[in-house]
Amino acid sequence: MQDRNIGDLEKDRFMNEVAHQLRVIFDALHDGHVPPEILKHRSEGFMQAGVFLGIANNSELKKLMESVHLEVTGMTIKERTTKQKQRWKDLKTDYDQYDSPAYKRRKKN
Repeated sequence: MQDRNIGDLEKDRFMNEVAHQLRVIFDALHDGHVPPEILKHRSEGFMQAGVFLGIANNSELKKLMESVHLEVTGMTIKERTTKQKQRWKDLKTDYDQYDSPAYKRRKKN
């Protein structure tokens, strides 16, 4: 019975650390920054180690990731991805004005 409690405590510690690492990454993304690759790789490796050691499974980690993302950004990962794709479509630039040579464009002004 006591072994189970120790295991539960270890799992709680592990999941809290994963949540912390994800919060750092999602906070940076939400603030418009690209988090350093090392942070992403470190958290991915940490999560894989937890799966390997049997502390957590992929399903639990995915739910935790969704939960932390929703907490930080106010939207699900899927919603954010869809919003990002739409933003790129909306930023379409019209380059027609550059079809004529620059010297001709300068004369018009």
